[in-house]
Amino acid sequence: MSLPGLGDVPGEGDADSIRTIAGLFRRRGAAERERNRAALNGLRSLSPVTALSVDALRPDLTAFAHRFLDVALAAEDAGEILDDYAAAVEDLQYRASRLRAQAEEDYSSIWTQRTAALNAASDFAVGWALDWDDVLPSWLYLDDRGYLDRWQAAIDDYRLTAARYNALRAERDDVDSATAGRLLAIDLVNRITRDGVVDGAGVFASTALWVGDTDEVTADQIAALADPELVREVWDSLDRARRDTLIEESPEVIGNLDGIPIADRITANRINIADAIVDHEGEIERLQDAREAALIGAGRGRTAIERRFDDLIAQEQQMIDYYDGLLTQKVAWQDESGVRQEDVGARVVVFDPSRQAIATYHGALDPETGGIPDWVTSVAISVPGTGAQLTGFSDNRAAELYAAAGGDSAIFQWAGGEFPQTIPGAMDTSYAHDLAPRLRDFAAGVSVPDSAALTVMGHSYGGATVGLAEEAGLRADRVLYVAAAGMGDGVSGVDDFPHTSDVPHYAMMSRNDLVVGLIQGSEGDLHALHGQSSLRADGVTRLETGVIDGDDPNSIDIEDFNVSGNGTPSAIDSHSSLYTPGSTAFNNMVAVITGGEAELFAPDEVLIVGGRAVTIDGIDRDDYTPAYTKVGG
Repeated sequence: MSLPGLGDVPGEGDADSIRTIAGLFRRRGAAERERNRAALNGLRSLSPVTALSVDALRPDLTAFAHRFLDVALAAEDAGEILDDYAAAVEDLQYRASRLRAQAEEDYSSIWTQRTAALNAASDFAVGWALDWDDVLPSWLYLDDRGYLDRWQAAIDDYRLTAARYNALRAERDDVDSATAGRLLAIDLVNRITRDGVVDGAGVFASTALWVGDTDEVTADQIAALADPELVREVWDSLDRARRDTLIEESPEVIGNLDGIPIADRITANRINIADAIVDHEGEIERLQDAREAALIGAGRGRTAIERRFDDLIAQEQQMIDYYDGLLTQKVAWQDESGVRQEDVGARVVVFDPSRQAIATYHGALDPETGGIPDWVTSVAISVPGTGAQLTGFSDNRAAELYAAAGGDSAIFQWAGGEFPQTIPGAMDTSYAHDLAPRLRDFAAGVSVPDSAALTVMGHSYGGATVGLAEEAGLRADRVLYVAAAGMGDGVSGVDDFPHTSDVPHYAMMSRNDLVVGLIQGSEGDLHALHGQSSLRADGVTRLETGVIDGDDPNSIDIEDFNVSGNGTPSAIDSHSSLYTPGSTAFNNMVAVITGGEAELFAPDEVLIVGGRAVTIDGIDRDDYTPAYTKVGG
């Protein structure tokens, strides 16, 4: 049946044929993996042999082994992409078939209602001059207008079904475009590895063969590399003018692209923040116009309408004020000589309001590379916990850690996506699963000086995020869990981490932490939620949280410190008071970051008094003497 208004079939194509091609790619991947194994075996067989000719052969065998593996990975990725494409085509075909059947049914209903209406109209009414979507005027009906209403309703139903069917065409175009982009990205990396490139200049030269002249390289093409190291190599191969052009043309891509130097990300995100302000200002204008329109003839409801629009406008203005604060706040840092410097504007290295993502940098910047100077010895990435959001992600904590760690440190505060906002919400592990790969890639994009150590630390929900990032392949020199909800959903211990299982791990938590401490239970068994407790995991050293004044062991225990200042001790506050500058806990964080000496946890003592067990905090024992460990030692 030919139906009016229906566009091209959105589900054309043979899903089974697409899967056949996907299978060919998977078999190619398996073959290349076998060649990789053969090259590695050949390399191992040469290990005991010493000869000039053999020494010359080893680099070639190594290069071939890596090349075979890269091609295998590209082929396997292509197979996965094509399988996804086949599934998407099948889904579109199924939905298109159902909507087509519905459209045929709706179209038949139009003619059924049309016939009934014509039969009930005036004797001189005729329908031969009407289009399929026309109805007779109401004046032709002497009695029941319901015929006209049912006729029009049938036309409206068909139009809606046709619109839904035609919308699938746009969805199909998006699927085709996304699939082509994914395959194109693999082809780019495949060409680079196929050419056997081993240095930055060669990587860019090979890339240029695919994209044409370097002046035509786009931000999206660089982002398609999907590898922070390759991104950095290509970016470094561009001249300053081309980089500036890309920043100006695509700040939203460059400002959030792992592998781009810090200074360039900051420049791009200043543009992004300014653009966001303009967007919110435009929204205020639209709300003001809508308010005026809504107030026309509002009568007694005028006050409620004004209040509602005023609230919406205030929310937009709040965002404008926050963004303006990012552009105007003062940021202190120290140069190589230890001289205090001050800049205007936050060093924002991630800014994506659509994902509630933001991150900042505290420290010096190399004027040549735009990255961390080579004289910096300590780098840290701090991940916040529950409640972190775009307008409040504990950036002040990173600033305080930087000030305490010294000018030869560099601190990132990273909230690269949506965090749970409530304690019940923190029971949901999906946030951590989404955040973990982003944290892994962000860390991979940080160019850490050869002489510096990278510490990744997570507080509360951020601790579980760090653990899952480790499981996903995060690379770091040290890891610190601060009052962590756990080591990550499904994580049983450091042995689950492919690249950090053998690096120093540390943990701390107040003894009466009521936010996550009691949730973990006396045995720390949290496998159903956020994995193994970091306090009791093998290979993790527990550090002391101690007292508010780290230099005075007789000061208030941090477990009883109330940050609200109302004079009433609060165990809930002890979850966050660990970040109080100068406290034992804070000093231990700094020690882990800088590789200093950290105070070890003092086990509690249980005494039997009057036949009852009484627990005394380890730091409250009369014979307490702090014990320290050399971080990384």
